[in-house]
Amino acid sequence: MTNNERIVMTVTLTLCLVITGMVIAMVMAVFDPTIPNEPIFAIIGPAFQTVVGGFIGLITGIKMGEANESE
Repeated sequence: MTNNERIVMTVTLTLCLVITGMVIAMVMAVFDPTIPNEPIFAIIGPAFQTVVGGFIGLITGIKMGEANESE
């Protein structure tokens, strides 16, 4: 396994763990009757979009790097 592959796997696992943790926290908060649902989505929504956007940027950067190396 090369260093680039190791970095990609590490980042991918980290992002998967972050998204899983966010989803678990959101589900627990949604089903808690003492917490109103509107603030939950206001707090977790932008954070979730940021993490997913970072993941998409990572994949795009990898694909662009592969395309540059093959030329």
